Amino acid sequence: MAKLRVLIVFGLFAVLLSACVSKGKYLELESDLVETRQQAEDSDKDLQSLQAKYNSLEANYRDLENKNLQLANRVDNLTGELKKERKVLQEKDQALKELEDTRRKIETGLKEQLAAQVIKLEEVEGKLKVTFVDKILFNSGSVIINPRGQDVLLEFADSFRGNNGQNIVVEGHTDNVSVGSALKNRFPSNWELATARAAAVVRFLHEAAGLEPERLSATGYSYFKPIASNDTEEGRSQNRRIEVILVPIR
Repeated sequence: MAKLRVLIVFGLFAVLLSACVSKGKYLELESDLVETRQQAEDSDKDLQSLQAKYNSLEANYRDLENKNLQLANRVDNLTGELKKERKVLQEKDQALKELEDTRRKIETGLKEQLAAQVIKLEEVEGKLKVTFVDKILFNSGSVIINPRGQDVLLEFADSFRGNNGQNIVVEGHTDNVSVGSALKNRFPSNWELATARAAAVVRFLHEAAGLEPERLSATGYSYFKPIASNDTEEGRSQNRRIEVILVPIR
């Protein structure tokens, strides 16, 4: 009987001992679980931080991509503008070259008339202007080009016949003396006389000199654009003139 009691006590002790070990193990596991959960929370925080950084980098990338696209478009636009500017510059250089070539040809072909000062050659704002004193082209009160004037105009036209980059503007100018009674029926005022002479030169340059009509135009200014005083005969003689302006085609 006593032996049975010892066995029962020993068994109870073993059970209690076993229970104590399981509780310690449980506490250890519980500690591990808390640690693991903390690590998981830390990992979540790290993941959220990484996600935020990724989102920020992605936003920056998209922003940089948009800026890069804008810069690429700007470069394309600037390249196009540069090409246009270069083309315009080339055209201007070509026009200046043609004007200079024409100037040299006129100076050579009309050397005597330039020396006699019945023709004046000058450059005005990138345009070449040739001024003819009216008496070299027309007899007094006439709108018919005289033989001497025809020869001069033919020589003049040869100077720029091949330069298709130039238009030809012909301007008629008079002094302030009213049209004589004999011409009043045909030319009521100096407007009509100036315009008729300019038109006669244009028609001659086309029909006799063979210049393209689309390059030609005529304008009459009467006495409203004088280059000298109309108070003297010398001044009035200078104002009676035909101006031919070679204008580069843009």
